[in-house]
Amino acid sequence: MTTAPTFPKLLQLPAILRPVRVPVDTLAEVKSAADLPTRLFLGDLVPDSFKTVKKGWTAEWHDDAGHLTRFRHAGGLSSLELAYAGDEVVSLVSATRFAELGASVQGIHPGGWLAKLAERLEPMYNLRVFPHREDDAVGGDFPDGHLVSLVMPVPADRLMALFDLHKSMQNDAEIRTPIDAYVRYAFSTVNYVEGRNHPMLAHPAGLVLHHVNALGTPAAEMPVREEDAEGVAAWTLQRGHYLYVAHCRLREAGRLIERLAGAGFIGAAGTGKEGWPYGAEFGAALLPFGYEYAAANAWWFDSTGSRRIFYPRFADPADRESLGGNSGDIWIKALIRDAGKAAEQCRTDTARAFAEGMAGAAGKPAGAMH
Repeated sequence: MTTAPTFPKLLQLPAILRPVRVPVDTLAEVKSAADLPTRLFLGDLVPDSFKTVKKGWTAEWHDDAGHLTRFRHAGGLSSLELAYAGDEVVSLVSATRFAELGASVQGIHPGGWLAKLAERLEPMYNLRVFPHREDDAVGGDFPDGHLVSLVMPVPADRLMALFDLHKSMQNDAEIRTPIDAYVRYAFSTVNYVEGRNHPMLAHPAGLVLHHVNALGTPAAEMPVREEDAEGVAAWTLQRGHYLYVAHCRLREAGRLIERLAGAGFIGAAGTGKEGWPYGAEFGAALLPFGYEYAAANAWWFDSTGSRRIFYPRFADPADRESLGGNSGDIWIKALIRDAGKAAEQCRTDTARAFAEGMAGAAGKPAGAMH
């Protein structure tokens, strides 16, 4: 009798650190471009943009994607202008210190900007962008502005490649702002609507094989057939799997998704392919910061209405707090190798159980199956 595979529950990924230089404390102390923060909200400092004006100064910070921060200090009342994907907002600022500007960005709602990001990315990738509702709190601070979170299922035997991708992003000059991420063992549910999916996805054994082959982790329970009040039937799969949870800036979200897609972790949209990373149930979700901890019972349908993806919760705040110290690459890699071995055993055991079940149904010993 073999023991069930064990999967490490929580894995810290290498952080992408981007130190920022803030030479002076107050806005009034700025006398030249050399006194300005090297980054501000949506861009990097453009030194030649610095100009002295009556009672103060003005300067700009640009991003290669076309985003812009323009700041004008004029004594007691300054102005902050932000432009994201061509959409501009201007806010008056009463702050006297650079560090106080974080409160200003929290008063600028990024909902429209997230919608623009969705318009650009959802047609390209197996990705769902959750809207930022008007009454939700805004996450963001000085110097890099609005925060967003990205979550996605990851196969247990692809965790080392994800670790290596984060390592490579540490030296990626195009990644301009910090990114921190971890992987947690999570649970979610997929409802496969009967009659709208491949016949394999309307059978318990087929659903389990589909999941295990894709993610290398066991189903939490055997799938069951359920009907809603309207009589629509679906096969419900409760699944356990690794979930990537990353925190980055709105400015950086497009580049992070491009890197993940380039490394094969996010599939292209509209391919018609099943399995990871193309099936809707293996897609990524971009969330306003904090949704991954606060949102309970989050769900969405795929574009054809063939399946519903349901997460009781994306992440637990206690997980992030428990990651406070860096365990070191050697220890993390050892845990990742354990996850890979557990995935190999899970796939082997599932295939064997499936073969034995088929053999039993045919009235033959499993050894007679070829």
